[in-house]
Amino acid sequence: MMECAEWPASVLAATSTWRDVWRSRAETFAFLGNSLLRPMTTETSIGLHESFWDAFSQQLGSAFRCHDRAALGVDRLKRYARGASSCRDAAVERVDVEYARLFIGPPKPAAPPWETMYAVPGRVGEAGFGDAAFEMRALLRDAGLAVRGPSNQYPDHLGLELLYLAAACREMATGQRPAGDGRRLARFASEHPASWATALREAVESAAPEGYYLGIVEVAEGACCAFAEGVGV
Repeated sequence: MMECAEWPASVLAATSTWRDVWRSRAETFAFLGNSLLRPMTTETSIGLHESFWDAFSQQLGSAFRCHDRAALGVDRLKRYARGASSCRDAAVERVDVEYARLFIGPPKPAAPPWETMYAVPGRVGEAGFGDAAFEMRALLRDAGLAVRGPSNQYPDHLGLELLYLAAACREMATGQRPAGDGRRLARFASEHPASWATALREAVESAAPEGYYLGIVEVAEGACCAFAEGVGV
């Protein structure tokens, strides 16, 4: 994992307010979570525009003091978008096929996006809805967040864990949560998405090393690890 430090007050004062930082974190986690929860469509293909990743990289810099892995992912996504610029519709179709192969199947997903599947280090499990799913279900319920949609995902899907963080960061930005909750959210990130995002990224890299979602998961991994290791407080 990356070694991170808190934002120095002098740097923060020169760049943005704490609420701006929390807002940037919320937007970052929300985009990543939504990208992993549903296939791309023409209407949601913003990630196939290279200029989007230039702006996204600036947002990462506002949200996290260090994001080495995330920066690698952004560079990968910029290259992918550059290659997709000649025929956007065909690129959307390729990304959809990749999404299905990685996260849905058949016969089974090549890179299962649920935390339970990575409970045993070094091995991808076969059965879903383990302890992580029960814990995430309770956390989502307590936060007033419901799992909706035709996919009916397990609650320990990486996308849902990221959306939980996004909602919490948004509440930090608006003052609905006490300032001290930052440490609790960093602990959540450490115990949940950051604890298994690397394993998921390795599974995606094995199955689709030149694909779109390797970059997405790589950015999510970097953002979660940075948040968990101190920049979330």
